[in-house]
Amino acid sequence: MKTLASQTSNIAWFKLADFVARGEKERALSVLRLLMHSVSDEALTYQLEGDILLSFNDDLALDRYRTAAHLYQKLGKFQQAISIYHRTLMLKEQEKTLQALLTIYLTTQQKIGIAHSFSKLAKLLLEKENGDYLITYTHNIAEKFDVHVKIILYAQLVATLLLYDVKNKNITNIICTTLNLFKKDVTANQSELKKFLAELKALNFQEYKKAETYLKE
Repeated sequence: MKTLASQTSNIAWFKLADFVARGEKERALSVLRLLMHSVSDEALTYQLEGDILLSFNDDLALDRYRTAAHLYQKLGKFQQAISIYHRTLMLKEQEKTLQALLTIYLTTQQKIGIAHSFSKLAKLLLEKENGDYLITYTHNIAEKFDVHVKIILYAQLVATLLLYDVKNKNITNIICTTLNLFKKDVTANQSELKKFLAELKALNFQEYKKAETYLKE
């Protein structure tokens, strides 16, 4: 019986692939729904449906991918969730997706992921709202984490403001806040501070000189 069931399943998967190749979306989805009765992984179900919808350029693929990623996240399968969130961002960059991705990186303490996802999110929020909103948003996230994460978030905030909102009156204060975090972090690698200062110098020499003076005080 198990052999027969396996053979039936293999045939169904073959038919599914054939329907997709022939551009028969509804028939492909019907076969998928039948196959999913034998699959206990709900997240995988949504992921596969997203794959099929994407092959037909159906915008519903984004919704299925987000649902799959959310389910993986709830199960603690963070790498699967990250992979799907990145896939959805390649299709369409959205605030909620970036926030969800940032949450995972913060939870798993992946520094590079935190920096990259927050950088993209910060730019998006700045375009949608304004610099002051972005600053408050960053404060609210940063207060929940240790100094290492705070440094990453504030460094990205500084870069975003200098690139896209250079006239913001709070920039100097944010830079000082970031420098204070470096001072608090006794384990901080000096190369990280040097990198921050080098980026600051490249983005805005005037603010860099202020930072140099502040560090000497």
